[in-house]
Amino acid sequence: MNSKTRSFLSQTRIALCGTLLLALAACGRDDAANKPKPPMMVSAETAQLADYVPRLTVLGTVTPLQSVAVRSRVDGQITAVLFKEGSNVRAGQPLFRLDDRAQRASVAQARAALASANAAAVQAEADYKRAQALVKSGFISGATIDQKRAAAESARAGIGGARGALSAAETGLSYLSINAPVSGRTGEIGFKLGATVKANDTAPLVTINQLSPITVRFAVPPDRIQALRDRYAAGAVAVSAHGRGTAGTEEGQTGGVVANGKLVFLDNNVDPLNGSIAAKAEFVNANDELWPGALVELDVPLALPTRLIRLPESAIQNGQDFSYVWTIGADSKAVLTKVTIAGRNDGYAYIASGLQPGAQVVTDALAKLKAGGKVKTRAGKQTGGKPGEGKSGDAKQQRPA
Repeated sequence: MNSKTRSFLSQTRIALCGTLLLALAACGRDDAANKPKPPMMVSAETAQLADYVPRLTVLGTVTPLQSVAVRSRVDGQITAVLFKEGSNVRAGQPLFRLDDRAQRASVAQARAALASANAAAVQAEADYKRAQALVKSGFISGATIDQKRAAAESARAGIGGARGALSAAETGLSYLSINAPVSGRTGEIGFKLGATVKANDTAPLVTINQLSPITVRFAVPPDRIQALRDRYAAGAVAVSAHGRGTAGTEEGQTGGVVANGKLVFLDNNVDPLNGSIAAKAEFVNANDELWPGALVELDVPLALPTRLIRLPESAIQNGQDFSYVWTIGADSKAVLTKVTIAGRNDGYAYIASGLQPGAQVVTDALAKLKAGGKVKTRAGKQTGGKPGEGKSGDAKQQRPA
């Protein structure tokens, strides 16, 4: 075999090997293309019922039930301050004492005058009785008996006048001891020891704010008025107050519940500027959780609780004009399910329609899902519990949708 023949055979073998390799590679690609894709691993939650209450979340201003500016009724000099500014006081507790020496003298004079009037009345009554006995014997005239009667009546009237004068003097004396008209917390003292006050002073001696109970005023927006009126008519409306800027919250954020109270007032007049109505909630405030002038966020229920499906907000997807979730069908395929959202709260969405209890709802990898695609839940990642679980109160302080 010459060299040309050998070269031809070598080239032929190489060509055959290359053709065989290409054929094998093509078969491998066909097998990979025909091989089914593995199901996508997802986490899922069982749709379950929980109590849902549509709520109004609104800012309110803490307002004392009573705020009383204490002033003196008479002129005088302060001789004693009987409390510490900023302290709690009880109704009737003495706060200030004014110089009462002159008024005590007036009371003593009035008492003496009353005693004199009583004595004069006794004497006049005795004279009149003696005159009655003498007139029968003819020793005195009718004119004299009339004079004695008039003197006795005048003396009795004098007693009344003396009693009135004593009462006025004692009242004036009582004004020199200035007492708390209501129970509450005192503010800054306006007049110090030794200062002279007048009855017509515009500045108060001190202002007392009643802190327990205390109210929070807020405005109900036009679109929530009817719902709140209906709920108020149905029975007591519990209201919770949330602190603003409390420890553990960033500036401007809302803290946890600081007080629980009830709705006590809905105004009968609509504000023509914005269409809202004024409302008040009352809180016991036994530990001074609420402070006058502070802003708090109120959580006000607008209806009685209803049972709705609750899902994590992360499971909710938004289409162009609808909301939807991905559910897992009986064949373990992803199903796009349109839903109607009743409201949202604390990371949860409450479903008004479109979903039944017990449905398996995908909660992650949502962007990768396609309708009809195979899915498989991760072991230990399924959450939610059995259908129908979820106690009253699971829907904590729902915010408006």
